[in-house]
Amino acid sequence: MTFKRSINKSALLATAIGGIVGSGWLFGPFYAARIAGPAAIISWILAGLLMIIIAFTFVILTRSLPIAGGTVRFFQLTHGHFVGFSFSWIAWLAWVSVTPIETLALLQYATNYMPFLMKSATHTKVLSLYGYLVAIVLMVIMYTINVKGIKWLTKTNFFIVILKLAIPIVAVLILFSTNFNVSNFYSYHGFTPMGIQSILTALPIAGVIYSFIGFNPAVQLAAEVKDPKTAIPFAIIGSLLICIVLYTAIQIAFIGALHVGALQHGWQKLSFVGDAGPFAGMMIGLGMIWFVKLLYFDAVISPFGTALVQAAATGRMTYAMSQNHYFPNYFMRLNKHHAPIKAMLLNLIVGLLFLLPFPNWQKMVGFLVSCLVFGYVVGPMSLIAIRKDKKTTLLCLVAFYICNLIIYWTGWSVIAKVSIAFAIGYLLLIAYMSIPSIRAKLNLDIKKGWWVIPYIVGLVLISYCGSFGGGMNIIKFGWDFAVIIIFTIIIFYIAKSTVNITTISAL
Repeated sequence: MTFKRSINKSALLATAIGGIVGSGWLFGPFYAARIAGPAAIISWILAGLLMIIIAFTFVILTRSLPIAGGTVRFFQLTHGHFVGFSFSWIAWLAWVSVTPIETLALLQYATNYMPFLMKSATHTKVLSLYGYLVAIVLMVIMYTINVKGIKWLTKTNFFIVILKLAIPIVAVLILFSTNFNVSNFYSYHGFTPMGIQSILTALPIAGVIYSFIGFNPAVQLAAEVKDPKTAIPFAIIGSLLICIVLYTAIQIAFIGALHVGALQHGWQKLSFVGDAGPFAGMMIGLGMIWFVKLLYFDAVISPFGTALVQAAATGRMTYAMSQNHYFPNYFMRLNKHHAPIKAMLLNLIVGLLFLLPFPNWQKMVGFLVSCLVFGYVVGPMSLIAIRKDKKTTLLCLVAFYICNLIIYWTGWSVIAKVSIAFAIGYLLLIAYMSIPSIRAKLNLDIKKGWWVIPYIVGLVLISYCGSFGGGMNIIKFGWDFAVIIIFTIIIFYIAKSTVNITTISAL
């Protein structure tokens, strides 16, 4: 049984928007304002534009190769199994955790009216036993909807997306019309109180990039799209443009609506009653109790919708991992609704495990952004293997540079953890390759993929010497742009020279 092409253009756009608009708007503006002050507005615009450049590589790739789980499959097809496994592992690990992080966001907001879901522990909030039980129930519900098939999913998601867009738009209109203080944008140490570097730091750490990164379902579901050549660019680029406008408006409204008391200790210590659920707390302070109820409803619907869509997309990634022989063929089985039921069950189990070590939304996001962007390196580096004209080469080089910058901006404390995740993946690969039947199927072809090791090690060393996230500050801010572009060019052309020519000519 194979996937059925049943997703139209509008449904794919709704799926991409559903993947993007989740917990980011509920928490991101608050954390971004703490890091960058009013300049957080620039962070949102910059993040959206950077993601559009990366997304263009996936648009071209997916139109040429509309296959299930493209993020996993592309690198294996263009650069062989060693490269394919390296980035498939880190991308799969990250995307599997998106569903639990959105579930965590949902529960974190729900504590405003269901406080028993979380408990205090070492100056932060973590899930209580009841919280874990509710999280399990919610993720099982998402799994159940997905195994009913893609038609069930797209119909459910279309309704959810309408609500996900309507409520933040109404929130923006309310904040603009009730308590908008223009002085907030310049009175507290100016528009950029923490400097230009803070604008970049906010991208990964405040969840700004995370809030744009979810166009992934439009790539993973490509094998089920009716007209991929027109639907995929419409969905990916359209969803990102819509969300740039939406998120920027939300950040502007949030900053303008802050009460003077919230800023009395400066932007870095921004706080107000109820800021565990920032927009709900702000609306309560403005006396908008009627809207708070709608906001609490959206705080359930918005993350739930994103988690639902990403669960479907990640199911296709796990399916693709099996196609690549990185997982057993068992996970390629489809049910009567053409859904990869076994793959999604594996993701459900792994996703539940992710709830254990991460105490809150922000701590999980920094790690995820770095892993997810490592996964997006697939776009430019695979596209350059398929198209080698000058315009495409320039696009891929710029997109690869952007990916490396975003990874670097997550900071040393995060990249150190990501390097451990890569190391665990390679240990699993060594164990996996010790099985004779697997060794017969997988020719790692390390001669074509050796560049991955200096790439990962190089980024780790640059991060360690850099000025973000606890780095040693040996490479000063400003000079790091030059260091990363030189590093990017070297790795880019080494990788370009090791393309899997035989495979590509057959595509």
